[in-house]
Amino acid sequence: MQFSLPEIRPKEWIHRIKEEFFPPRILDKYVFSEFVKIFIGALVTLGFLALMSSYSDIKGDMASSKGGKIHGWLFIIFRLPQMLIQYIMNIAILFSVSFTVGQFSANKELVAMMAAGISFRRIVTPIVAFSCVLWFAAFFLKQTVVAPLNARANEEHKMLKEGDQNTLVGVVYQKHFKGQEGFYYIYYYDTKEEEIKGGFNYICLTQEQTPDYLLVAQRAKFDYQKGVWVLKSVEETKFDDDLQVTSVQKFAEKEYTLPEKPDYFKKLKGSVEEMNFFELSEEKENRIRKGLSYGDVDIAKHTLFAEPLLIVVLTLVGCASGFFTKRMAIVSSLGVSIGVALLYMVMDPSFKSLGENEVIPIWLASWITPILFLSGLYVIYKRLKV
Repeated sequence: MQFSLPEIRPKEWIHRIKEEFFPPRILDKYVFSEFVKIFIGALVTLGFLALMSSYSDIKGDMASSKGGKIHGWLFIIFRLPQMLIQYIMNIAILFSVSFTVGQFSANKELVAMMAAGISFRRIVTPIVAFSCVLWFAAFFLKQTVVAPLNARANEEHKMLKEGDQNTLVGVVYQKHFKGQEGFYYIYYYDTKEEEIKGGFNYICLTQEQTPDYLLVAQRAKFDYQKGVWVLKSVEETKFDDDLQVTSVQKFAEKEYTLPEKPDYFKKLKGSVEEMNFFELSEEKENRIRKGLSYGDVDIAKHTLFAEPLLIVVLTLVGCASGFFTKRMAIVSSLGVSIGVALLYMVMDPSFKSLGENEVIPIWLASWITPILFLSGLYVIYKRLKV
C-alpha cells in the first residue's frame, strides 16, 4: 500500500480563487454588507461601554488626584486600543457573525442560498476571509501601536496617582538579583534620588561559589565620581573557607567597589503588555542574567501570535451557531457570545497561570485554548457536510 500526498499547484489555486472571488459576486456583497453593518455597530457600542467601565474604575483616583484629571482621561484613551484588540473586537465579531448568519437561517435566506447550489462554507467565506485579515491586522497593531500606547497609559496612570499618600508608584519592590560575583537582595530603588532604601543586602561568592563576605545595609547610593557604592548603617560579615564567621564589623558608612552599577537595580522595563516581540526577547535575556523569573515574558511572546488567532476561532463559532439558529437570532447570538466569552475568560487565564508556574509547558499554556476551540469546530463542521 503506497501513501502519496496530493500534488500542490499554487498557480492553479490562485487561478481558482481569482475566478471564484474576483470580482465579488452579488451574494458575497450582500452577505458581507449585512455582516459589516452589525460588526461596526457592535464595535461602537462595546467601545462606549468599555470607556464607561474604564472611567468607573479610575474615577475615584481622578477625584483625589493631585497630578491632574487630564492624566486619567489620557490613561483611558491610551488603554482603549488594548481593550479593542483583546476584548471588544473578539466579542463584536462573535456577536455580529452569529447574528448575521442566524438572521439568514431564521428568515430562510440560508435555505434559499443553499438550494441554489451554494455550500454553507462558500456562503460564509467572505466573513471568514475578513476575520483572517483582522487576525493579521491585530498582530501587527499589537506590535506597533498597542505596546507603546500601553506604556504611555501606565505613565499617565503613575502621574494620576502622583501625590497619593497611600500609593508609592514605580518605586517599591523586593527582588533578588544575581550579580557577576554574588547575589543581591534589594528592598526598593528610589529612581528620583537614585538611592536604594529600606535594605541593601549582598553576599559575595568566591570562585568556588562559597560565601566570601556578607553586607547588610539600610541604604546604598552610588558615587559616580569615585565609582564606588556608599553603604550606610552597614554590617560586614566575613567567612573563611570552612564557612566559619571570621569577623563581624559595623560601620555608620563605608565605601565598597561592587561589579554592578545602579542601572542594574532599576525596575524592570515594565509590564509585558508594553513590549513587542523583540523587546520581550531582550527582557527575557535581561531577567536570566539577573536571576529573575521570566515565565510571564514567555507567555507574552506566545500570546502575541495566539491571541489574535481567537478572532478567526470566534468567527467560525459564530458561523456554526448561526447555522443552527431557527428563530430570534439576536437572543441566540447574545447567548452564544456571552457563553463563549465567559468560557474563554475562564480557560485562557487558567492555562496561562499553569504555564507561568511550570505545571504545563509555556507554549501549550498559550495555545491550548484556541487549539481546543478549533478541534471542537473541526468536529462540528465535519458533521455539517455543507
